[in-house]
Amino acid sequence: MQPHSIAATLRATSWRDLAGWGLASLFIVSVVKALAPDAARPFLRSLGLALPLVLLAAKDIAHAPDAWQRLRSAHAAQAPWHARVTALLPPELVGMLRLDRLLWIGCFRRLRRQTAACTLPDGVALTYLERGAYGTATAVVFVSLLLELPVHVLLLNLFVEDAGKLALLHVLGAVAVLYTLAWVLGDRWHIGAGRHVMTDDALYLSVGARVEGVLPLAAVARLERVDAPLPIWRRRHGVASRDTLLVTPFDKPNCVLVLADDARIDILHWQARKRLPRYVFLYLDRPELLAARLRRRDDA
Repeated sequence: MQPHSIAATLRATSWRDLAGWGLASLFIVSVVKALAPDAARPFLRSLGLALPLVLLAAKDIAHAPDAWQRLRSAHAAQAPWHARVTALLPPELVGMLRLDRLLWIGCFRRLRRQTAACTLPDGVALTYLERGAYGTATAVVFVSLLLELPVHVLLLNLFVEDAGKLALLHVLGAVAVLYTLAWVLGDRWHIGAGRHVMTDDALYLSVGARVEGVLPLAAVARLERVDAPLPIWRRRHGVASRDTLLVTPFDKPNCVLVLADDARIDILHWQARKRLPRYVFLYLDRPELLAARLRRRDDA
């Protein structure tokens, strides 16, 4: 593979997918290390730790021209020093840090029973919580976490004898549970009533702190129903993963918006600016409302 092809592949691969590759490589090396002779294990241990870091560093280098352009723009705008440092970081990383802060804020506000302010305009509400499984999934997460704590304590006491390591593992487990609970509570608070809004000329996308943006209906070529899992649908239609975006809090999508070839729409996705790809997958309680609006537009 040519260097420019490697760079293009790294740029097209999302940070989340790359992190998945890094974890997969770490798992594979761990399996190989368990089967390898003792002499090879130190090398394999170092290799397992290095591979994920190499992947992340390679993608960061592939995006170096973008970082340089962001830095020049920040310098031209006479931005403060911290904004210039932020310009050098991957936008997805900065977005995840912002998302983390927003979810913690949402968690505290939900515990204080504050209501999330609605910033959507008046229009037809396209809900996604009434018939979806997001509420059930949230309850399952809570029950699972509450059950995990005693099981976690019991298993660690059985297999870990060192008191220092045992205390450290207990602390790490408690922090992981607390973090998960905070994210789930914060996400639910931000989602609020759980709806997108359709006006006469635009679709206002909103999935809490995860997705926010305005999609002009003129940029939508058509709406199609989705009757298969997303990977099967992509293979059936010959669509690459990088050309799709999933806009749903939890449920599998039941419709897809196919955008026009010349559509250039940016939204906030995981608190980072993202250009909408050709195929935008949604879960809607009543997708026929959106379909009827697009049919009226086409008939006009």
